[in-house]
Amino acid sequence: MTWAEWFTREQRLPGIAALGIVVVASSLGNVLLKLGARIEAPDRLLFGLFAWQTALGIASFGCGALFYAWALKSIDVHVAQSVIALQYVAVIFLAVFFLGERVPPQQWWGMGMIAFGLYLCSR
Repeated sequence: MTWAEWFTREQRLPGIAALGIVVVASSLGNVLLKLGARIEAPDRLLFGLFAWQTALGIASFGCGALFYAWALKSIDVHVAQSVIALQYVAVIFLAVFFLGERVPPQQWWGMGMIAFGLYLCSR
């Protein structure tokens, strides 16, 4: 089955949308945890332990887990895991954009390999 055939099946479209939410939620959760980790101890709001960004990051991961469980109703696990591997690429882009992190060329190469691997898994 090709990607085009796989994506056009009506019963899978809600699952694909859910997996997209998982990728976004997990990637955003990583960035929020990093932002929360940057906050100094006296400025941590929740119980003096962590910043609101950390709490929101944890909630984002939880939201992603719920959508992942829902997506598995209509999508096989091996396919779902292949799709959500996009989060590894997405979080690097978000780290560059929101955190100002510098990404070395070998990591860009690695992201290309992940994309190629996803292509191979879809065949």
